[in-house]
Amino acid sequence: MTQQWITYEHPLNERIRVLMRLEFIFKQIDQLLQEDTKLNTHHILLAIGELIGIVERGDLKSEILKELDRHIATMLNLQETPGVDTEALQAFLQNLQGLSAQLHSSQGQIAAELKNDEFLMGVIQRSGIPGGTCDFDMPGYHYWLEQDPETRFKQINVWLGKFKLIKSACGLILGLIRDSSLPKLQQAETGMYQQSLDKDHPCQLVRIMLPVDSTIYPETSGNKRHFTVRFMGEDAESGKVKQVTTMVDFKITVCTI
Repeated sequence: MTQQWITYEHPLNERIRVLMRLEFIFKQIDQLLQEDTKLNTHHILLAIGELIGIVERGDLKSEILKELDRHIATMLNLQETPGVDTEALQAFLQNLQGLSAQLHSSQGQIAAELKNDEFLMGVIQRSGIPGGTCDFDMPGYHYWLEQDPETRFKQINVWLGKFKLIKSACGLILGLIRDSSLPKLQQAETGMYQQSLDKDHPCQLVRIMLPVDSTIYPETSGNKRHFTVRFMGEDAESGKVKQVTTMVDFKITVCTI
């Protein structure tokens, strides 16, 4: 029987951290879209509110463009490397360049117009109040929730369409980073593992894999110079969670592209 694993990821810079948060929300939305319920619709609107909250902090569009350009430069350099799958490389390069061109040509900040949508922003703002979207507080919202699914999802797709480019960019960038290195078996003595990093090949992401039946989980911290993984589990005597003191076998991927 094939061993199954749980993967825990930890970004080592702010740009990748933001992309992973966006990816997390996009995955939630995709899952919520699988089943039409009023509750799922409500949570989709809340997730859109979280996306708006992330994209309005700083210049996300510029940061994504920098990351796309970084990967384009990497791919161009790899063209001269012997043994490289040039067909696959060209496909990635075209996708990166296409997304970069579309983002460059897009006007203004990402999804900025959604902040002028009174209906959407009203729901998002009222959701910050416990029970704030009750029908007596927002009868218009509850009228909208009672409309047929086609009507509701037509509007939801308009809102989500504003994030289409960054969703594609997140998927492509994070996919390239995750696939840039292969996992290696490692051991953590007394439940802790540390590794120094090469400043000339910055690590973007650390991925820790443990068997699905494991009773412990990793807590990772670090920066561009080094990172530390502490494996945590429940103490049998105290019942509290703390770092284990036994040898831990695990897989690790240090993604440096």
